[in-house]
Amino acid sequence: MNPLRSEDETREKRKMDKKKKAGLAVLIIIALYVAASIFFQYHYFIGTKVNGYSCAFRSVSKAKELIKKDVKSYKITIKERDKKKESISSSQVKLAFKDDGKLENIKAGQKGYAWITALFQSQNYKDAITLTVDNDAFNDTYKNLNAFNKDMVIAPVDAYSTYDAASNSYSIVPEVYGNTVKRKQFKPILKEAILNMERSIDIEKKDCYKNPVYKKDTAEVIVANKTLNQYVQETITYDFDDRTEEVNAKKLSKWLYETDKHEVKVHSEMVAKYIKNLAKKYDTVGVKRHFKSICGNDVEVSGGTYGWKIDQEAETANLIKVIKQGKSVKRKPEYAHRAKSRKKFDIGNTYVEVSLGEQHMWFYKNGKTLVSTDVVTGDISKGHGTPTGVYYILYKTTDYTLTGQGYASHVDYWLPFIQIGVGIHDSSWRGSYGGGIFTYDGSHGCVNTPRSAVQKIYNNIESTYPVVVHW
Repeated sequence: MNPLRSEDETREKRKMDKKKKAGLAVLIIIALYVAASIFFQYHYFIGTKVNGYSCAFRSVSKAKELIKKDVKSYKITIKERDKKKESISSSQVKLAFKDDGKLENIKAGQKGYAWITALFQSQNYKDAITLTVDNDAFNDTYKNLNAFNKDMVIAPVDAYSTYDAASNSYSIVPEVYGNTVKRKQFKPILKEAILNMERSIDIEKKDCYKNPVYKKDTAEVIVANKTLNQYVQETITYDFDDRTEEVNAKKLSKWLYETDKHEVKVHSEMVAKYIKNLAKKYDTVGVKRHFKSICGNDVEVSGGTYGWKIDQEAETANLIKVIKQGKSVKRKPEYAHRAKSRKKFDIGNTYVEVSLGEQHMWFYKNGKTLVSTDVVTGDISKGHGTPTGVYYILYKTTDYTLTGQGYASHVDYWLPFIQIGVGIHDSSWRGSYGGGIFTYDGSHGCVNTPRSAVQKIYNNIESTYPVVVHW
């Protein structure tokens, strides 16, 4: 046998074997490809994810079973403040899978013969599943969340300033975040999360809590605190000559407040009430006065027009303005009516005193009796009695004619002290004074005085000085 021929045959046989094997491999590959193509004609490609579900190698029906099973066991956890949690299950809101053909459409788009492309292309599908909830069930479940339980809900509170009497200062109370949910805002967000089958939702991260607007480090809060502290350091002293009234920190702290925008304001009605009480205490027009008469008798008289009267409206505005200046001051109130003296005994030491009972008049100047004379006052038998009270000289004039119903009398000196025409004047038509003349032949209300006496009073008194008329 030729050894060379035998070697060639062996080599040729090997080549044929390789070709057969290669052909067989190709046939196997083709068969596998075809088989895979047939398989993937009815099943999802490798790596297929639908709304996060791994549907690779699954048929549409099996994918639906997977989704329905998961929907049935679905639960979302709601993360709340203070590490609180609560959950909603699919059964509570009647979450359901809606078979609307989307899964079929996905599969139809995956041609079986193109299965190999899935090895190189993403097969991740989103918004490919339609879920529904029963609106009534969802609304009822939402309404009854623990997050809305009124016994558990804490409202947010802005930072604010509070007064401490011991230190006479305001300090800032930090804000409170609370746990009040923005219900209208959170509702659609939660619903969307359920429909997307999210496993948890954080109310804080969704910015669905009502938070305080002003915090302890907010500029407006800091400025308001500084202003309040400035105001309570001041003392406002009212000067009433021999008496004073003090508006101190204790009072001021009750009058001050912050608006919602942390502007410092003064309670005007509280200030008005304070001024009203101040007027009640220190106004003297018409008040009952007790003092000792020039002749030594104890006198009690009330009524009249003389005295002090605070202009309450004007002084309320003034006091608020002074408070806002933030400085300690000593001031006198705004008056609607003034008297000659601001001391407790505001009649002072220069005044005219008329005793109706004694039918006598004194003029007291700078602490000394300058005139003492009998007079005739209003005729009480005719209802013309001279009114009692503490009045003041309205003005003074000479060469004056007094007129009234049925009379016209000339006088040399006229000092009226009541607007209706009652005053002190000389009376040349009278020959005598004092006694009981006023009970049957008195004046029309004026104080009839001897000429020399009224002249002396006229020359030593000015308008606004008091006239005290009493029994």
